[in-house]
Amino acid sequence: MGDGTPRLHIICERDVGLFSLVQQVIANIPWAVAQNRIPVVHFGDGTCYWTPNGYRGRQTVWEYYFEPLDPSCPAARIPAPVKALIAADPPSPFEVGYLVDEDIFVSSHFGDHPLLEGAALRIPYQWDDPDDRLRGEAKAILDKYVRPRAYLSRKVDDFFASHLAGQYLVGVHVRGTDATSPQEVRTFRQGSLVLSRYCAEIEGLLEIHPTAKIFVASDEQSSVDQLAAAFPDRVIAYDCVRHQGGEAAGQGPTGWIMPAYIAADRAVAAKNGEDAIVEYLLLSRCDHLVHNGSSLARTVLLNAPELAHTNTHRRSPDGLESPAAAGLGDGPGAGGS
Repeated sequence: MGDGTPRLHIICERDVGLFSLVQQVIANIPWAVAQNRIPVVHFGDGTCYWTPNGYRGRQTVWEYYFEPLDPSCPAARIPAPVKALIAADPPSPFEVGYLVDEDIFVSSHFGDHPLLEGAALRIPYQWDDPDDRLRGEAKAILDKYVRPRAYLSRKVDDFFASHLAGQYLVGVHVRGTDATSPQEVRTFRQGSLVLSRYCAEIEGLLEIHPTAKIFVASDEQSSVDQLAAAFPDRVIAYDCVRHQGGEAAGQGPTGWIMPAYIAADRAVAAKNGEDAIVEYLLLSRCDHLVHNGSSLARTVLLNAPELAHTNTHRRSPDGLESPAAAGLGDGPGAGGS
């Protein structure tokens, strides 16, 4: 642009859950670096988590919770004319992106486009969990670029020291709300929450580790309550914004399915994002993770590549694929929530 602006790869939002956005950032970073561009995240009002007045003193969703990917290049360094252009012409989540000029590239793609094979990191979001190779590659990116802000790290350290330290920990992540709603048409989400499967897996782990504690993270208060009743005096949960009843599914800013309690109130969504990151970081410190097919749980696997885990929602024996695999589409630029 001729004004000293560095070569930027600007990662823009999609209308999806927070950890699908986090995975998008992880996937885009190697692509940006290979193009000799500085990755910078600019998540705005196309996601539920954005609030018009900002959150925790920051104005873009990524920086509500994380430090800029490159300390020298926060979102505030994006030139105002470029932000205006992005607002007027948001990059499509179904296309790889576009050049603003020779210095600035803009994308909101998840990173699994055929044209990005070998460039972006390909993170599974349907039936498969990340394999060991991917977990190792992603961990190096997370350690270097994805740094939670200090206020979040303090919350995690304080809660862990007070409630979880010094014992074998079974981490449990239960993804419900819109993922189990009749409005969810994607095969790989249908039937994904069966608490009896969780209980069976947890019981097996308790036979091996009879003094273990169970850290439960969920978007559904009812799931936390049921597991606490099933395993009395063992379940520990972080005090979070969760779905408490009523409609499970709502619509995000561009019409994609999202949990109703998030979609209805941006301030609630921003606080929920904070809580979810605390849960993610606490789950990353557990000894075994029991989960279903959620982006949060799979991001835990990327962040803790040695963590043993059990997925309670596996592909059906008949091998049926999701609508996306059948060529029927999947949502905004792929990637689950």
